[in-house]
Amino acid sequence: MNFTEDSLDDQGFVDFGTVQPGPFGDSNPMNDLVVGFGVFGVVFVIAFVAVIGFIVFVAVRNYKASKNAGLDPFTLQTELAVRAAKSQLLAPRQSREQRLAELEDLLARRVITPEEHQQARMKILTED
Repeated sequence: MNFTEDSLDDQGFVDFGTVQPGPFGDSNPMNDLVVGFGVFGVVFVIAFVAVIGFIVFVAVRNYKASKNAGLDPFTLQTELAVRAAKSQLLAPRQSREQRLAELEDLLARRVITPEEHQQARMKILTED
């Protein structure tokens, strides 16, 4: 059997070499898609690269700042949480009587001198 162009069309074969007209004329629809996406794609890639660059910039600055402060940047959150938990600001406030009793105990054990005891006692008594 001899195949000709007409016989291929009769058999349901489609010639993929021809370009069907697109919505914008005789151009290839795939080219229209690439051109249309190209502008959006370029803007998207520029924005994406800018965001990634900003994230890297902030990470490097945070790393340097924590290193300069003597903290480990990889355990920073845990270190700060431990420091906050041990802080005097979060500790329950001792009553004046408790602080004076502790001061008397320090004097009795000779951890502080009588002069230091007197200064600390005055400070406790004059605080609000």
